[in-house]
Amino acid sequence: MTDQMTDRLGTPRKHLLAVAAIAASGLLGLTACGSAGKADAANAGSGSAATSTPAVGAPSTNPPGADATSGSGAESATANPSQNPSQNPTQSQNQSPNPNQNPNQTQTHSAPTAPKTTTAKPSTPKTTAPARPTDCATTQLKPTVTNLTRPVNHVLLTVTNTGTGPCNLYYYPGLRFDADQQSVTQAVEDSKPQAVVTIAPGESAYAAIGTSAADGSGGAGRVEKQVEVFLESRDQSGSLPGELTLPLPANTYVDDKAFVTYWQSDLQSAVAW
Repeated sequence: MTDQMTDRLGTPRKHLLAVAAIAASGLLGLTACGSAGKADAANAGSGSAATSTPAVGAPSTNPPGADATSGSGAESATANPSQNPSQNPTQSQNQSPNPNQNPNQTQTHSAPTAPKTTTAKPSTPKTTAPARPTDCATTQLKPTVTNLTRPVNHVLLTVTNTGTGPCNLYYYPGLRFDADQQSVTQAVEDSKPQAVVTIAPGESAYAAIGTSAADGSGGAGRVEKQVEVFLESRDQSGSLPGELTLPLPANTYVDDKAFVTYWQSDLQSAVAW
């Protein structure tokens, strides 16, 4: 009886042990399969990576004409405007940084400056120094003798410069009414001007001639038809070369009291004596 009970109790225990052994074997099999699956997946991922990333120097696997911008490369090209070949060149140039510009410095654009205008200065005409006067020569003078109503017994000697330059007349004219006259007619010293008389081309100088004494006190009176005129030298060493022979107004009476004034630059100064 006891042995039967023992056999009955032992049989189920054996069955339980067998079932446990079978379960353990199944769990081990499942664990081994899972590990093998993970290893296969890892090996498959490595193979895919190796396939998509060629080694350095390996030939490209893309077929000719393949779109270089496909996939992530296209997205990168679209995201980066500087790599877009269709970008506006002007915009690219404007956005390119200046290598010489300080990155912390703000770029400023100065306003264009107006062009400078220069005013041409008027040219100053060259002035030449006036010609230096020379001694008047009889060849450059045009002489005349005219009668004066006042003062009485006076005639006016006028000489005009017909030359191209100014000339000087010194002292007073030397007069001789006839060939027998021993000396020239005396001059009125009080009529001496302050300076030498200079006449420019076209201008005239004057000298008054008193032909006789107004009170009739002169001697050797006569009527003369002409008078000879001489020009004094600057140093009064004698007369300059040449002479002027002029006709006198009709019925000009001359005596030994005749006189002449110094050369004057104006008519009024001449007839004042």
